[in-house]
Amino acid sequence: MPILQTTKEYGLKKRYLQKFHKSIEAFYTRHIDNTRYKSESVNIFQKRFIRYRENLFAFLQYYGIDWNNNMAERNIQPIAIQRKISMAFREKGAERYLFLLGIAQTCKLQGKSFLKFLLSKERDVDTYKPVKRIIYSKKRERNPDANVINS
Repeated sequence: MPILQTTKEYGLKKRYLQKFHKSIEAFYTRHIDNTRYKSESVNIFQKRFIRYRENLFAFLQYYGIDWNNNMAERNIQPIAIQRKISMAFREKGAERYLFLLGIAQTCKLQGKSFLKFLLSKERDVDTYKPVKRIIYSKKRERNPDANVINS
């Protein structure tokens, strides 16, 4: 819980999270490495902890990696919705849908307009630079006192 509290308070900054390496090593030494459990389900989780040891706490070493998979869940949600709507995916249709969905989500993550990207006929979202709108005149602010009649 202290790790989650720290991420909530300071974000995913390495300088605040690196202090937890010792406590994670102590956890592995105490509960995972060289420990035998009687329960089969606990042994399954123990094997997973061992197998994914490097990846499980990657957010402590690398800046910007979330400790949860919420973003992955959100990115997969449109596929589940489309599957429910269409009842089934045909191979060709699913391939096209996933291709466009990938482009749309990349645009969204990079703050670019999906429609403008498609209309630009560019082939790479990363190199696409949206054209900035030219503002020819500034919007004039309305004076709130302009409609007041002095008597």
